[in-house]
Amino acid sequence: MLDKAPLPEYPSTQAALWERCLALSPTAHRDAAELAKRGITAAMLTKFDADTAAFGAMDPDTVLVQEGKVVTDEKDTTETALETAIQAVMDCVALKDDPRTAAYKRFGVSDVSGLSQAKLHLAATMAVKQGRKYLAEYADKGLTQALLDEVARQDGLFVDQMTDRHEAVSTRAGATRARIVFANGLYRQLVAIANAGQAAWRLTDAQKAHEYVVDPAGDTGPAKQP
Repeated sequence: MLDKAPLPEYPSTQAALWERCLALSPTAHRDAAELAKRGITAAMLTKFDADTAAFGAMDPDTVLVQEGKVVTDEKDTTETALETAIQAVMDCVALKDDPRTAAYKRFGVSDVSGLSQAKLHLAATMAVKQGRKYLAEYADKGLTQALLDEVARQDGLFVDQMTDRHEAVSTRAGATRARIVFANGLYRQLVAIANAGQAAWRLTDAQKAHEYVVDPAGDTGPAKQP
């Protein structure tokens, strides 16, 4: 069975959740004695503070997106360099054989632009293999071992970059999932503390009760347990 991606239980952004937890902590510690009567122990408050700090130290999605963009930009540069290297070889072949001929097509490359990653890698492999096999036939058209070596070198860089990109995508997905799971747990703690605080002061001190609202700008009623 496939593991489903977690859904956020918190109604706000992760940044807003973190800021609310930071703001509520001093209030909760001030009223620790009252909260303890309603099941919020000192150990729970300590964990709440620790989890809030840990959540703030996690890389936000904006950072992960930019890191992924850097990898993508590097991939695009490497892909272009490989296409250029392959085309340099095929330009030499085209000086002897028309692209419509079997002699040209035996190199396995017709147009390198717009190829998928797998097909571009295959095109590079075929260009090098066939180029070395028929090097003598195209030497007078400018085909050299150096040109073929450059294709092989660029192809190696391209394959490495593909691996890095897949790892970056996987890392970002894992980090995003971890943040959601962690944020859900932090939100549950926030709701528990908020509900206990409102219960403690609702009938005796409206101002203090309002300090425990999960979203001060929204509903002032008890927060719903996720």
